Amino acid sequence: MNFNKIMASLVVLSGTAACNSTSNEAPIIEKPEVTVENGHFAPELLEAFGRVSEPQISPDGSKVLYGVSFESIEQNKSNRELWVMDIDGSNPTRITKSPYSEQNAVWIEGGKKIAFLYRDGDNMQMFTMNADGSNRQKVSDVENGVDGFLFSPDETKVVFISQVKAGKTASEQYPDLDKTSGRIINDLMYKHWDEWVEQIPHPFIADFDGKQLSSITDIMEGEPYEAPMKPFGGVESLSWAPDGKSLVYVSRKKTGMEYSVSTNSNLYQ
Repeated sequence: MNFNKIMASLVVLSGTAACNSTSNEAPIIEKPEVTVENGHFAPELLEAFGRVSEPQISPDGSKVLYGVSFESIEQNKSNRELWVMDIDGSNPTRITKSPYSEQNAVWIEGGKKIAFLYRDGDNMQMFTMNADGSNRQKVSDVENGVDGFLFSPDETKVVFISQVKAGKTASEQYPDLDKTSGRIINDLMYKHWDEWVEQIPHPFIADFDGKQLSSITDIMEGEPYEAPMKPFGGVESLSWAPDGKSLVYVSRKKTGMEYSVSTNSNLYQ
């Protein structure tokens, strides 16, 4: 079966499937029941279509891991759950049922497990689970959370994206003024679009033993540059070498006026 046809058919997937529920008590956004009245195409109909994203072929080529998101008008947000199906489009099975979205899901350990991002407190952290959705385990405890990750070819290392501070705040510069809300502005690009630039993304490398991230290192420590680049850069800006001994990342290593007038990025190994 044509793969594009498979993915198109997933948009209308629904129904009860085997999945692993979490203990979190937040309401879970599910496929809504919608009745068409007088042939009107209402916004609620769009809400009832699942948004399919990030298909991942299993290492043996027999299955597809993918996400399906449904919208909630009342909660003004969406929720993404993970599904697995056979490569021919048969046997679609939902493997998660949780109040927050599973993101960045990939196969690991030859298809025996799945790694993904999930909300833990105020941040996203890395988790793993069995291929059927059972035995969810948190494997990272990064202070500012994980925005995206990529395993090395042998899966012994992970490069992940996390936020670092962009300079000192006024209260940090002047500890005796700990209540101040003022800002110290000494260069251009102190605001990017509608965002005060207080944090910037950096790539971090960590060892992975199958249970926990360790020996975490900011590979751009002390550099005032973004990698990936704001506002849309993600894990596609990172790539491991085939032997896993090095990686390439994208950055625009400019500041001030030079940064503000340039869209030119470069590759760094």
